Amino acid sequence: MNFLLNSTHLLPRLVLFISVFVGTMACQSGGASDEEKTKTDEKSPTAKADSGDANAPSGPVVVALTQAQYDMAAIALGQPTLRPLSTTLKVNGAIDVPAQNMVSVSVPVGGYIRQIQLEPGMRIQKGQTLVVLENPEYIQLQQDYLDTKAKLEFADLEFTRQQELSRDNVNALKIFQQVRSNRQSLQAQLAGMGQRLAILRINPATLSPERMTRTITVPAPVSGYVTDVPVNNGRFVNPADVLVQITNVDHPHVRLNIFEKDISRIHTGQTVRFGMGSDAAPNRRGTIFLIGKAIATDRTISVLAHPEGTASDYIPGAYVSAQVDVKTQPLPALPEAAIIGYGGKSYVYVLDRKDAKTAVYHFRQIEVKTGVRENGYIAVTLPSDIDPQKTPIVVNGGYGLLAKLNNSEEE
Repeated sequence: MNFLLNSTHLLPRLVLFISVFVGTMACQSGGASDEEKTKTDEKSPTAKADSGDANAPSGPVVVALTQAQYDMAAIALGQPTLRPLSTTLKVNGAIDVPAQNMVSVSVPVGGYIRQIQLEPGMRIQKGQTLVVLENPEYIQLQQDYLDTKAKLEFADLEFTRQQELSRDNVNALKIFQQVRSNRQSLQAQLAGMGQRLAILRINPATLSPERMTRTITVPAPVSGYVTDVPVNNGRFVNPADVLVQITNVDHPHVRLNIFEKDISRIHTGQTVRFGMGSDAAPNRRGTIFLIGKAIATDRTISVLAHPEGTASDYIPGAYVSAQVDVKTQPLPALPEAAIIGYGGKSYVYVLDRKDAKTAVYHFRQIEVKTGVRENGYIAVTLPSDIDPQKTPIVVNGGYGLLAKLNNSEEE
């Protein structure tokens, strides 16, 4: 009974002790959570700076700079301006030359190659010796010409004699006609043989038994560069074989492949900006001068453009990545330095606010859509909640803000 009485007196004290203990633990637990939350908020790049400020902006402040950091980063502010930029059509193509500037050299009469000293890339002048060929048939052609020439000389004498006799009616007219016919046949044969020799670069007018030759030289028909040499010394070449390929690059052009659905946007006089090979930057310019009238199997149409610059800068067959300026219009644009590329996206930094007391600048990182790039400016589309005329945008020093942001996240 005494135990029960004592327990009855102790019960209120026990309840009070438990209540105080639980409350204390709850306070400690709550304090720890707030501290961790505060640390987390400080580390978060999207947390508001000075969250106790009632005037803090609604958007997340990404990075803050002191006045000294602001000056060191050479921050410059501005707004998008309307600039006449060209809407472009991206296409592919290659450097090409007109058909008349590509020459395949061959010979009308085959022969053995006795001399050839050509390599792809060599500069060749018109008339320069390319190949020396040898063939007994060359001797036979010269011999036949000289034989025919001798027969014609005799036929000329006989024609003159029979013509005189026919005037005196001493000889029959039929004989004179036969002599005249034979003479005309020999004249035709000699003329044909002379043309064949001229093709072989053998001058029939100066040909004599003492000047007969078993070799001929093949000169370059045009000036240009050697692009292919499919033969070698000692090889016998037939008239259908190509000895050397020569390309004249004095007048190159850019051949673009325009898809059928886009051809209506193309017309002569349009500007083309292109890069060659691995150089993807469109740092060269040209002007469209010809639009094809045939559709290839891949549904593309060939369009030709005259490139600017020195002809020797272009290599026929080189791959081309081009942009055709299809329309020029005023577009809101920012300097290229204002656009920050990171993680496959494009961003700009806008000034949220500047604390008057602490002189700390607060910036936000805004994702934007980019368009035409021309003359150091890029067309941009800002989010709908950004007023470009009232919101200062960082046009220089943006990568310094990105570095500050990344360093803050790592800490």
